[in-house]
Amino acid sequence: MSGYKYEIITTKRSIPENINKTGTIATFGVAIVGTGTLFLTEMIAGSYLVDEAQDEVRRVIRVNSNTSAFLSKAFSSNIAAGATPSVIAKQFASPKEISIKIDSADLAGELNGVAFTGVLTISKSSSDRSSQWDTVPPVIVDGSGTSIKASILY
Repeated sequence: MSGYKYEIITTKRSIPENINKTGTIATFGVAIVGTGTLFLTEMIAGSYLVDEAQDEVRRVIRVNSNTSAFLSKAFSSNIAAGATPSVIAKQFASPKEISIKIDSADLAGELNGVAFTGVLTISKSSSDRSSQWDTVPPVIVDGSGTSIKASILY
């Protein structure tokens, strides 16, 4: 997949977009335990698990079964049992660049829980060997009450 995707965001969600999946989960540090989940097809390694309440996103690094998986890093607080898994699918989880714009005439939005107005471009333009993945991580934006213009380069 290559090219740009443009969108206007007026809700709280991640860029690229997170989608609710089957079943319920809880996290225990880096471990994810599911009930009625389909991790082998809906949250494969390389996908991201999103916790909008904490404005955090974590990469799924290993899936053992439909109900057992592991994260690259624990969330600040565990996700309580009964939560619906919200996932950025692997095929959308690796953008090369994310650009976010909120016009000065509009109300501020939020970027990873911090008020934001203006233009921000997050990119990783070359392999700097600093990480296993040569892409930028997803971000959580809150466009509630405003209008966030976003573009994603894959």
